[in-house]
Amino acid sequence: MRRIKPRNPVARAPIMRKGGVHQPSKKNKDQEEKKAIQQEIEAWKNEKK
Repeated sequence: MRRIKPRNPVARAPIMRKGGVHQPSKKNKDQEEKKAIQQEIEAWKNEKK
């Protein structure tokens, strides 16, 4: 039976170490803030009527 050679931990791909929780992009955050402001403006306009 052939034995499997262990991988060299020093030679591992460095890109694989940066995994983890993904974060929303700045563009997405800006869009959500703009949407929230527009909703507040609409609520304020409807309140004045």
